Amino acid sequence: MSLPAPFLRWMLAAAWLCLCGAAAGAPPQRDWPAIPSPASAKTFWIAEYIEQNTIPMQIRGIESKDPMEVVSRFYEKWLADKAGYGVSNVGPMRVLGARFGLYQVTVQLRAVPSGTAGRLVAAVMYDEVKSEQELRERAERIGKGFPRPAGSQVVSDTLSYDEGQRNRTIVITNNVSVETNALYLREQMIRLGWSLQQDRTIDGGTRSALVFRRNSEEMVVTISKRDDGYFIVASQTTPE
Repeated sequence: MSLPAPFLRWMLAAAWLCLCGAAAGAPPQRDWPAIPSPASAKTFWIAEYIEQNTIPMQIRGIESKDPMEVVSRFYEKWLADKAGYGVSNVGPMRVLGARFGLYQVTVQLRAVPSGTAGRLVAAVMYDEVKSEQELRERAERIGKGFPRPAGSQVVSDTLSYDEGQRNRTIVITNNVSVETNALYLREQMIRLGWSLQQDRTIDGGTRSALVFRRNSEEMVVTISKRDDGYFIVASQTTPE
C-alpha cells in the first residue's frame, strides 16, 4: 500500500522544514505513541513538541550504521499490522506510515555513506473534525496576530519550545515588493505596540531585516525576493 501523495508532501515538508531543537520549556502534554528503534540505531530529539499549522507533532532523528534496507525492514515489521499502513519511495527517501488512534506515525529513511539517517514523526490527525466551524477556527489560527498585506498567503505557522521560552515562526509569501512589505510591517507592528529596534535593507534592496521588541518579547522579520515572489519569515520569542 502506498501513502497518499498529498499527505506525503505535507508530512515531509513539516518534518524537514521545522527542525527546531529539542523542546525543553513547558509544552502541552500528550499521550504520544512510542516509536521503537533498532538496537544498532541512535535516536535524538529534534522537536519534543511543535505545532505545524496548528497540528501538534513530535520529531526524533535516527542514525544507524546498518543499510537502509535493514532499518526499513525493522519498521516494516513493526508497522505491518497497524491501521492504514503504507510505504512509498519519495526520491531517495523511503517513507513508512500507519495510524495509532489519534496519531499518524511516519518513518522517513534515506541512505547515507555511514548507513542510514532519517526522522521518526508522530502527528495528531484531525480528520475526525466534528464541524465546518472547527475547521474554520483552526484555519483562522494559522498566522493569527501577525499583520500581512492583502493577498498574502501563510505558508507555515510553527510553534515550538526551548528552555525558558516559546518560539513561533511564520512564513508568508506574496507579490508585494520588499520595500512595501517592510513599510507595511513597520507601521502595523508599531500600531500593535512593538518598537522597532533595527531596520536594514541589503543586497540592493532584495532583502530586508527588521527587529522588533515588545516588553520581553522579540520578533525578527526577514523579507526577501525570490524568483516566484516575496517571502516574509517572522520569528517571535516569548519568555515562559
